[in-house]
Amino acid sequence: MLSIPIPTFIINLKHRSDRRTAVTKAFQNRNEFAVQIVEAKEHKIGAVGLWESIQHILEHLVTDKDDFILICEDDHQFTTAYTADILQNSIKLAKEKEADILLGGVSWCNAAVPVTDHLFWVNKFSGLQFAIIFRKFFDVLRSLSFQEQDAADYKIAAITEKKFVIYPFISIQKGYDYSDVTAKNNQVGRVEELFASSLASLEAILKVKQYYGQQSDHEIPTDTEFETITLPTYVINLPERVERLAHIKQQFEGRMEFDLNIIEACKQEVGALGLWMSIRKIVAMAKEREEDVIVISEDDHEFTADYSRDVFLKNVLQSFYQNADYISGGTGGASLGIMIDEGRFWASRLLSTQFIVIYSKFFDAILEEPFDETVLADIKLSEMTSNKMVLYPFISVQKDFGYSDITAVHNEHKGIVQNLFAAASQQLGMIKRIQQTQLL
Repeated sequence: MLSIPIPTFIINLKHRSDRRTAVTKAFQNRNEFAVQIVEAKEHKIGAVGLWESIQHILEHLVTDKDDFILICEDDHQFTTAYTADILQNSIKLAKEKEADILLGGVSWCNAAVPVTDHLFWVNKFSGLQFAIIFRKFFDVLRSLSFQEQDAADYKIAAITEKKFVIYPFISIQKGYDYSDVTAKNNQVGRVEELFASSLASLEAILKVKQYYGQQSDHEIPTDTEFETITLPTYVINLPERVERLAHIKQQFEGRMEFDLNIIEACKQEVGALGLWMSIRKIVAMAKEREEDVIVISEDDHEFTADYSRDVFLKNVLQSFYQNADYISGGTGGASLGIMIDEGRFWASRLLSTQFIVIYSKFFDAILEEPFDETVLADIKLSEMTSNKMVLYPFISVQKDFGYSDITAVHNEHKGIVQNLFAAASQQLGMIKRIQQTQLL
């Protein structure tokens, strides 16, 4: 039990008596909180009103004695996971990690790292219904400018890396079939689904971390003769794309670790369908040839400066021992990535197929997977298996030819391909740094 009750400020619009009654009841007989209902600042834009209410609390209600405070929205409700001890221990650990903010639960996050079995670091997040704010962050928030298009949770997430969430969530938002802040949350049951999905994502990340942490290390012998290893490599190319063919041949020139095969792409009115059919065509060939592992490359693949033959082949071997179905050489988007080895990340979803390594145990699954004309190869592969990895730093990106035979949006926005890969690389780099620092 906390020796001093937590100064707790609950933001409530005066006319929302139903919310005030419910949230007051939620805190009833919880002596670890010193509760004060704060009349919310009204504004035509609910998000602005919430921010002005937070500012009012920080400027007028916080005292010099407060090491941290709790700000709640009036739709907060405790989960069955809540106990005073869990909250106290989480606050203690968050302070040790020099946290600026500790959240009771989030409805969404784009990246998360388990610090312990009960505390996650998060990157971008949504959900401020239960937020412990630490003293050193008070002035930062007080001085922060806020525009009408801003949202308080996204704004806070953008200005600090030192943000954490308790796991399992001790707080979620109660669905009222209306929202004073987020219009799209007016849909019945939407809020509950968002929190359940977010919790499931963190659970998956924790399981992945534990799974790979429990695996035996398979050290690749230092005397491995990588120069003797050759991987069957299949390049997908439309015959009329001669400039792409010249480019991709140049990329693999002199790289004897790749046994290059140019495969005529399956041409379809829907380019993405043609790509999936081309991948299936290659996998069927590889299965017939009884190949153990193959590389599939699109003709816009481009090696990065981080490519190294020995490092790449070592990763291919280690990923095999870690039961991977496929690995990506680089991605335009990685959802909820977590570093599982110095040079590899797991992610719940990986975009892009310009350079992928597929192991034979995954061949039948690809060939038997149902599909239709809406198929997207990268999404399909990600959804088919959780045993997937991406190499980091990326060894492959997509070259922008100014057009795409597969993805129409790439034709409409110049530079989008490079931006997607750069953003994905930056995010994984940040996660790597967080794992190397916060897990110490």
